[in-house]
Amino acid sequence: MLSIAAASFAFAPPATPVSRSAVRSQCSMMADETSSRRELFAKVGAAFAAVAAVDSASAKAGQFGKLGIFGQTDISSPYQPNARLGFGGPTFGYEKSEGPILATGFEADVSREKASFLESSKRISSLQPKIDSKTWWFVRDELRIQAYTMRSSMLALNKVFDADKKVDATKAYKKFWSEIESFDLACAKKEPALAQKEYGDVLAALAAYTALI
Repeated sequence: MLSIAAASFAFAPPATPVSRSAVRSQCSMMADETSSRRELFAKVGAAFAAVAAVDSASAKAGQFGKLGIFGQTDISSPYQPNARLGFGGPTFGYEKSEGPILATGFEADVSREKASFLESSKRISSLQPKIDSKTWWFVRDELRIQAYTMRSSMLALNKVFDADKKVDATKAYKKFWSEIESFDLACAKKEPALAQKEYGDVLAALAAYTALI
């Protein structure tokens, strides 16, 4: 039979392990690897900077310094070997390649713009019931919906008029949009009599411009 002292010793809790601070490795191999990567990046960056500096120094007047990738060194852009021209030339201002220009005369074709203008005109001309019912928010929303499309269509149409007719078209264009602004202001003020009067002026200005096309 165990004595009391022996029993106490047998059932004593295990001793708490002694804590120690974390040890950080200062392995020379890791330090050498980091240093090697930094040196590699530094050397690569210096090489690119040197090539760019040499290329920039040898560039002709009006060119930007560039790397001669893709084997093209005659202009600043490495993606396009042709010479740049001014505005109004072939596509994107570069020299024309072999073959005919496929998009020539596209500005003279305004059939799509004319159809868009006529559709907007129909919508503007159909606002009388909304004015009579004093549905001002609908009228003003419709003006804003049609404004961007109608302006761009009218400007495209103005470009194809003859020289003598272009002056009249420009005046009619400005007159119409001046009346639109006055009409929109009358609707914002919610004044029925003024809105009716301004709407009549809008329709008259619209008819004058439409007669030109």
